[in-house]
Amino acid sequence: MGTEEEKMSCYADIPVSSDEEVCSIIGKAVVDLSITGQPVNKATLGLKLLAMADQDQDDERILLYWIARRAISQPHKFADARF
Repeated sequence: MGTEEEKMSCYADIPVSSDEEVCSIIGKAVVDLSITGQPVNKATLGLKLLAMADQDQDDERILLYWIARRAISQPHKFADARF
């Protein structure tokens, strides 16, 4: 693992196009929750993203799910790391 600063610095290395992918992943999770009649909040989104990551085999996409979960749970840290 590493310090919180080291973890956050990894965001700076992700291309801007990945921001769009993270937003798309979050959007898909919201739609999936809505379709199944589940409430949409931080907790349910986090669990849905975790489930989506468990079903994916692509390491880069799994990282994007992790980033999406982090962005939802701690948006201020995500924003600070991106700008």
